[in-house]
Amino acid sequence: MPGVSQLDPIYRKSSGAVQRLASFGEQAAGWMARYEVWLLAVIALRFAVREWRSAARPLWYDELLTFHIARLPDLAAIFRAIPGDGSPPLNFLLARACMKVLGPTELAVRLPAIVAFACALGAVYLFVRRRFGVVNALFAVLVLSLSGMADFAAEARPYALLLGFTGLILLCWQAATEDTRPRLVPLIGVALGVAGVIASHHYGVIYAGIALSFGEAVRLWKRRRIDFPLYAACAAGFLALAVTLPFARATRQVALVYTLASTTFWAKPQLESLLSYEQMVDWWLPVVLLALIWLTRPAFASDSAAATADSRIRPHEIAAAVGLTLLVPIIILITRVTTGYFMNRYAIGSAMGIALLAGIATPLLGRSRSHTTAVVALCVLLLLIQLFAPTAAARARSIVTRFTASPADSESASVLDAAQGRDPIVVASALAYMPLWWYSAPRLRERLHYLADLPYAVRQPDFLPELSLDVDQEFLPSKVDDYHEFLTTHTRFLLYCTGRQRLEWTKDRLTTDHWRLHLLRQRGAETLFLAEAPGL
Repeated sequence: MPGVSQLDPIYRKSSGAVQRLASFGEQAAGWMARYEVWLLAVIALRFAVREWRSAARPLWYDELLTFHIARLPDLAAIFRAIPGDGSPPLNFLLARACMKVLGPTELAVRLPAIVAFACALGAVYLFVRRRFGVVNALFAVLVLSLSGMADFAAEARPYALLLGFTGLILLCWQAATEDTRPRLVPLIGVALGVAGVIASHHYGVIYAGIALSFGEAVRLWKRRRIDFPLYAACAAGFLALAVTLPFARATRQVALVYTLASTTFWAKPQLESLLSYEQMVDWWLPVVLLALIWLTRPAFASDSAAATADSRIRPHEIAAAVGLTLLVPIIILITRVTTGYFMNRYAIGSAMGIALLAGIATPLLGRSRSHTTAVVALCVLLLLIQLFAPTAAARARSIVTRFTASPADSESASVLDAAQGRDPIVVASALAYMPLWWYSAPRLRERLHYLADLPYAVRQPDFLPELSLDVDQEFLPSKVDDYHEFLTTHTRFLLYCTGRQRLEWTKDRLTTDHWRLHLLRQRGAETLFLAEAPGL
């Protein structure tokens, strides 16, 4: 076994490499701080280009609901249509304003989400930078922008608005809790943020309540006195519930009574729903970060950067970030009792909480300046991914495939190429029907039908798309037919299926009713059948 003296050159060589790596990390951190504005400008430009391209893709089902409702002729019609969609008014009103300026385009209806997500990134950056500087703030922003939830940055739904207004709450609350004066502007910002997040989504009250209650509980414990001006600002924001609660009650009566009562509904909140965290942060980030901190730790074993970091920590700010991070289990528990319906995007705020914790906690993980080198290295890696990886096109394709089986997809179009003649075409999936109808050529559109039968549908795993289509018929251009009436007046038609079984019960129902289905064409999961009535 070699002696210690024999190993000394190896240790010295290893220590020298680590020292050089550490020196590079600190120099890079200084460079980032020096050219902060230019660095942020490049990231902002890349974000704008990526979302601009992503916003050009076809609208999927839920986005088309936003699109059509926002285009209704007056506010009274919009308010009547909202319960069938399930969201408060703000997203529709913002989309309506954008379409008034830019025209009824995909970009216009998605613009509120793009702006809101950009504001969320800015809020995360400023929140972390106030305490820990440019490098950690940049790391937090990159963690959020590369999470799975970034898909909603260019989606005409209210989830990006949730993040944007939550970011406004945190940023203004952080400023309002400083000992400096005046506080009027940040207190107004807190009130506006609370009102905005509540007006964006019915779960917005949870976002505001959790972030503020976690943070203020710690702050109250430390201060031992109530901050009446801040609580008054919060209460002013919560007055938005007077506007949104009637819409929430109407949505519950229209749809959520069915999700609660259903024993087959596919999106019931359950223990497995905790896997939503997979979409909140890329799993490899904490692994690589901890590995880098450990590798560079010997170079800084005796420095005192940890104490400096400790002096900048605000426990109430960490508590607010922890509260947001815990939104996944919190919303799972709440929806289990109130709606019986959970989707990972309802807890999109957890992605923001994780990003904030990433920026806040990294100075403490290494207990030395080694975190600087580790975070700088990760920032460089994430910047390269952000700037050069073709993520926008891949994400756009994944969204279209996951949600719509969009008619803009070449495979869908090729399957329907076999639909010759003038026979009606019944689309088996409500989720696919509205995008297919909207983007089809007029000659094909006039042949498309969806057969609705709500008493039957609510016993199926995924009935909400059909329910929304049926409830909002007054407001949507894509009309539905009554299942029984259509079958009594048509003895022959084509049936188009996309392969999503939980949405396409029409095929099995026709077979049970002794209709004959002849396969005309199949490509991948998509199929086109000729349906003929019994006795023909």
